[in-house]
Amino acid sequence: MKTLYTILFTLSIILINPTGSSRGLIWTSPKVLIIWLIVGVNLALLWEQKKALTIPRQGKITLILWTIFLSIGAISTLQSPFPLTSFLGQDQMGDGWLYWLLIAAFTLSNSLLLTIHPQLINSQLKGLLIGGIILSLSIFPQIIDWRIDYTATMGQIIRADVNASSIFQGQQPIGLYSHRGHAAIVLALIIITALVGWFGRFTTTKLTAITLALTVPALLLTSTRSAILALIVASVYLLRGKYYKILVGIVPIAIIAIGIMTVNRPLDWSKPSIAQIMSSRSPMWTLSARGIKKRPLFGWGFDGFGIAYPYIRNPQVTPIVVNLDEFTYDYINIKGEISTREIPTYKAHNWILDTTLSVGILGLLASIA
Repeated sequence: MKTLYTILFTLSIILINPTGSSRGLIWTSPKVLIIWLIVGVNLALLWEQKKALTIPRQGKITLILWTIFLSIGAISTLQSPFPLTSFLGQDQMGDGWLYWLLIAAFTLSNSLLLTIHPQLINSQLKGLLIGGIILSLSIFPQIIDWRIDYTATMGQIIRADVNASSIFQGQQPIGLYSHRGHAAIVLALIIITALVGWFGRFTTTKLTAITLALTVPALLLTSTRSAILALIVASVYLLRGKYYKILVGIVPIAIIAIGIMTVNRPLDWSKPSIAQIMSSRSPMWTLSARGIKKRPLFGWGFDGFGIAYPYIRNPQVTPIVVNLDEFTYDYINIKGEISTREIPTYKAHNWILDTTLSVGILGLLASIA
């Protein structure tokens, strides 16, 4: 059973479907499938111990909070202009209501399982660290050749700067994910997991050292400032107290890395602006604020920015949208004909704004709780 959990947790980090026909089917769905399998194994083991099972007080509180969040999310989904998109999530993101139900099931079942089989945490953390090592190793070759994406069409391009899998040259390195930002967040979480596992003596010093030696440079190579910033915050929290001396080395290096990434961006230094420094995301945040004003309590449904975009793109016009696709939407123009426009992104790249757009202020409060 320990080996099974190590394998499953490793696959939850690295599994892809090289022959998939879309980003979601290649990089997202396989990992989500593994989480479903983990939940299934968790429930099977819990069922075997059902007579002796006792849910702790904290577990009951967590269950209540998840129920509140999912209930608000269900209302948001039912009231969404596109309920199916909210329910399943956009193809690449895959984080619709069903996904959050899965995360709730995983969180609750796994925490309960560890109360009766605490020894499994070693195997689970080992799997995550091995996954982080493999993910890191997948990133290094992509720095050398951006055409490497580990899909069945690897090496083929449909444009001078676009792989056949739809990955742009500027989006590399992505590792084993559809976006380098996703890979960076996972790497940051693996680094935090390695530290927690080592401090708690759940993982060996050798495995922890190998993990950190590979994941830290891999994270820096993704040039994702938000992930590095998240790592700084988590490190300050985890290493406070008797481990504070380690921060003397971590924090300055991370801050310098963020500074270098910012300076190396193609900025117009004659006219510096917040939009340039923030990766041109401030216009998305302006649109997000507009969308929140339109639906403040329950939002637009999961992946709310993409769903709301047709209705907030132009503050003077509220279009009649007849279809929402993965990257485009169809609407009726002033001539009564169907026209198509592009959806630039399904995310505002700001957790608070994305959550509020998706499930409203009520959902945001529930998620924070």
